[in-house]
Amino acid sequence: MKVFKTHKVRGVWKFGSWIVSLDPSVFRDAALAGLRRFAQRVGLTGNWLADRPRPYSIATPWTGSDRWFVSRHAGKCTDIVIADYAYQAEALDLLPGRPSAIIMHDLFHTRTAGAGGRDSVDLLDREREIALLTRADAVIAIQPDEARFVAENVPSTKPILAPIAVAAIDAPQPGTTGRLLFVGSNTAPNVVCLEWFFENVWPELQSRAPSTTLDIAGSVATAFPLGGPQGTKFHGTVNDLSDLYSTAGIVISPLTFGSGLKVKLVEAMAQGKAVIATATTVQGVEQQCAGAVLQADTADAFINAVITLEDPRLRYTLGEAALAVAHRYFSPDACHAEFSSWLKHNHPAKAPHDLESEFR
Repeated sequence: MKVFKTHKVRGVWKFGSWIVSLDPSVFRDAALAGLRRFAQRVGLTGNWLADRPRPYSIATPWTGSDRWFVSRHAGKCTDIVIADYAYQAEALDLLPGRPSAIIMHDLFHTRTAGAGGRDSVDLLDREREIALLTRADAVIAIQPDEARFVAENVPSTKPILAPIAVAAIDAPQPGTTGRLLFVGSNTAPNVVCLEWFFENVWPELQSRAPSTTLDIAGSVATAFPLGGPQGTKFHGTVNDLSDLYSTAGIVISPLTFGSGLKVKLVEAMAQGKAVIATATTVQGVEQQCAGAVLQADTADAFINAVITLEDPRLRYTLGEAALAVAHRYFSPDACHAEFSSWLKHNHPAKAPHDLESEFR
């Protein structure tokens, strides 16, 4: 956010770098969630302990207060309008006459397959998603398949490919034999894939390679208050993942559903790691990752891949290929070129206004 000179955030109190909600229900719900989590950890049971995920906030319908806030604070100082997610397309209508873009992040209507009703995002059908994207002059996609979808199905907009950029290290890190790493936030795709891995892969893997361990970093830990099976360790949110990446022999990504570009895949390749991933994980970047990621879509395939990569020379070779992919396709220059060009083309000839970031 440092690129913006000023920020306007509705419904909060700002104190330095701290932003505090003025809505008392936020604190009430946080306290109740903490109480439920503590009760789960000490072994209490009951329906009242069931997790109650908040509604998907990005998809919350706009209110009159939202519209008034954007019109008042952005109406006179905005040169270019960029909406974060298709759900925020209404902002574009409130600020007509400016070049506009939507950051797509995910192609939401494709996420339902394999989710089993457990996805953590709001569901869009194909027609509604296309209608929302049509309201922008440009749509920013983060992986090639989704950029092609925009080109083919939203012809009134300009598709811009802008993947997640990473800073790659200099050399592969083969890490420690038998030490696996998974990194993920507390979202349904990560929770479901870990459940699948624990049930279908871990018991047999422990039988064939008893010394194998699995480190799990990220807020996904909150979905497993009792922890995981023997040999696994939840670290929670980790400020600096460099030590975990360095020591891990293999980074795994057994996703079974999802869309968009899988950020942790790109980060693992930029760390020069041997990666075992499903087809869902490499979706949209299959060609780029060919030969740099070991794909496994069944429990047996995952187990065999882990056993195969006990050889540190193979992990080094795979990590070397992963680094080459990161440098070629996911460097800042490679990822930002199209978007930078669009911004320059649409930059007003007059002296630019100070950029403002408007949050609901």
